[in-house]
Amino acid sequence: METTVEKLEAMFLKSEADLEYIEKRLKLDFINNTAENGSPAEENPAVMLENLRAIKAKHTALCSQVKEIAAAQKESMDSIRNNLNNVMELIQHFQQTTDVEVPPAVAASGQQQPLSCEYEELSEATLEAVPLSIRSNIKLADLNVFYKQLQQHFNKNNSGYLSVQKMKQLKMKVSDAKVKVLQHLSLVELDRKGYIRLVM
Repeated sequence: METTVEKLEAMFLKSEADLEYIEKRLKLDFINNTAENGSPAEENPAVMLENLRAIKAKHTALCSQVKEIAAAQKESMDSIRNNLNNVMELIQHFQQTTDVEVPPAVAASGQQQPLSCEYEELSEATLEAVPLSIRSNIKLADLNVFYKQLQQHFNKNNSGYLSVQKMKQLKMKVSDAKVKVLQHLSLVELDRKGYIRLVM
């Protein structure tokens, strides 16, 4: 679009120069014709010149409008670029400064219902109900320690999702097998990025 506007502006500038040339040429022809014949031409050159001046005035107005359109278009494009850059910087800032992903429902409402403060402990029967291929050689005590840590964290911080990296930073006894067991028991959910949250 910028190129089209620039071409239009160039065409208007060229045509304005052509109009000035025609005006000067007509004046010169009128002077020469009058000098040779001693009388005005069959057509009144003065009227023609007035018409030409009117056309030139309209042309100048159009040229001015083209310049205004070009300026407005440039201002609009600059504004769009600035807004896009600001959004990209904001997204990059959030990605670099947080490990916790806020779910859409929390972001929309600005709050989340607190989890229950009662600590739930898993039984031996519950663990044995999980297929051996999933629970592997996990001990019930170790699983309950990790599950308790998760419940305490979410009760205290009331945050939506937690990454494995963040859990390790918090000294939680996390492992893929424990997460898979809790997921199989529908006690936790994982999103596509591997973030975990307790099922309320």
